[in-house]
Amino acid sequence: MTIKQIYIARHGFRANWAPPPHPPNPTGIDSDPPLAPHGVTQSQQLAGYLSSLPLEERPQFILSSPFYRCVETCAAISKMLDCKVAIERGISEWFRKQRKTKPIPADYKQLNHFFPDVLIDEEEWPRDRSVGVIPNTEGEDYDEVYDRCKQFVKKFIPIFEAKYPQIENVLIVSHAASAIAVGSALLELNSLVDFIDEDKNMIRAGACSVSKYVRVTNPDSEKKWEIVMNGNCEFLTDGEEMNWDFRTGVEAGSADDLKLREQQKSQSQDVKQQETTVTEMASGSDAINNDDFEARNKL
Repeated sequence: MTIKQIYIARHGFRANWAPPPHPPNPTGIDSDPPLAPHGVTQSQQLAGYLSSLPLEERPQFILSSPFYRCVETCAAISKMLDCKVAIERGISEWFRKQRKTKPIPADYKQLNHFFPDVLIDEEEWPRDRSVGVIPNTEGEDYDEVYDRCKQFVKKFIPIFEAKYPQIENVLIVSHAASAIAVGSALLELNSLVDFIDEDKNMIRAGACSVSKYVRVTNPDSEKKWEIVMNGNCEFLTDGEEMNWDFRTGVEAGSADDLKLREQQKSQSQDVKQQETTVTEMASGSDAINNDDFEARNKL
C-alpha cells in the first residue's frame, strides 16, 4: 500500500496575533508562541472536522513541525483521532536570511513536558534523522525554502511508505510558508507563487485551514499529485483568517506581517471613506451643504 492522501494544515491563531498582553513563550524559544484561546478553539474545530470524515478518508498519521503552536494545534486532533504525533524538522518554519535570530525548535523531551501522551516515542520518528532534511540555520530565501520542501517530499514519501506500509492518509501540520512549499512540491509547481489552476488561484493558508492532496492514479498523467481541497476553512466559526502567501515579501505572522496588514486595512478604510464622501456629494445627501444651498436660495 502507498500514501493516497496528504492533508496539510496550518497551525491555529497565534497568541501574539491577539491584542497584548501576550503570554511568554512556553518553551522559552524565540518566535515560538502558543496559540491564542481563539486558536485553541480553531484547533478543536479542525479536529472535529477531520474526525467527521469517512473512516477511509481520516488521517492515520500526524506529522507536525516541532514549533509549539503546531504541536498545540495537533493536540486536539490527536485526541479525537486517537493518533499520536511525530515531529519533523523538514516541515519547520521558514526564516528569512536577514532575520536576526533563526530559532531552533524544541525536541521531543521539551515538548513532552507540555504535551504528555500526545507525541510518539522519539525513536519511532526522530525529529532530525527520519527524513534528514533540516532548514538552513542561517535562514532561507524563496528558492532555498522551496528546495528544502522539495527534498522533504522526495525523501519523505518512500521512507514513510517503507516504514508504515499500512497507512494511506497522512496529516501534516505546519506553517503557512512550509505548507505552501510542501503543497507546491507535491504539485510540481515552478515556483512558490505559481497559480494552481486556470482561475489563477494560489494555495491558500489561513490559520487552521486544511488542504487535501490526492495521488493521481492515472498512469498517463504527468502529475503525481493533485489538490482537491484548497485552504478549507468551512468548519471554522469565523472562516478564513490570516491567509498568507509569498507575494507579501514578509514572514507569515511576523511583526512585519501584522504591520503590513494594518497598513492595508487602514488604506482600505481610507478608500471606503473617500468613496462614501464622493457618493454623498454626488447624491446631494450632505445635510450641511443642502441647508446652505436652501438658505442661499431664500436670500
